[in-house]
Amino acid sequence: MLLPISRLTYNACRDSSQRGRGRICLVVIGLLTASLLSILCFVYTGWLGFAVHGPAGVGNHFLYGFFTTFLVTLAQSMTMFFFIGTGNQVKELVVHDEKGPEFVKRTKQFKAKTFPPMLWAMIFTMATMIVGGGVHTQVLPGFHLSLVHGFLATIALYYNLVATWRNAKYMIEHNMLMEEVEKRLVASPASK
Repeated sequence: MLLPISRLTYNACRDSSQRGRGRICLVVIGLLTASLLSILCFVYTGWLGFAVHGPAGVGNHFLYGFFTTFLVTLAQSMTMFFFIGTGNQVKELVVHDEKGPEFVKRTKQFKAKTFPPMLWAMIFTMATMIVGGGVHTQVLPGFHLSLVHGFLATIALYYNLVATWRNAKYMIEHNMLMEEVEKRLVASPASK
């Protein structure tokens, strides 16, 4: 599990006001699983593209490409919303804490490190799908779109790998940040 469950976390999860806290780990696992699945689908779709033999092969390549594009876009955009939502949650929780600005700054750093590769992964994956449709329909056969399609697919796969790696790294760091915030909030009333 990415987030160690302590007795404090267990008791906080049992309290109805803190029920959402225990689900963050499941969300992280779900998002990373979707990202890893999208990479596997991407590799398989690329393999299908090189192994195309006849119209049936092109149809399978197109269907898997469409599904992969959907999965990449879903996984990366939902991960963006995870960082936005949890960043806002941290901001609300530490509004009266003297270390609050430091926590908020760290969440902004997480977003600054993860958002660019996620955005490029989605853009290049969608461009690959769109140009792939042009290759299939032979709209512009003189421009060697199949080479452009393969080049875009390579760039998209690269950015998907970078985005997934950074997402995993910064989701783990974000969970550690949430643990720090939780400890400060629990210790705060006792010190007053």
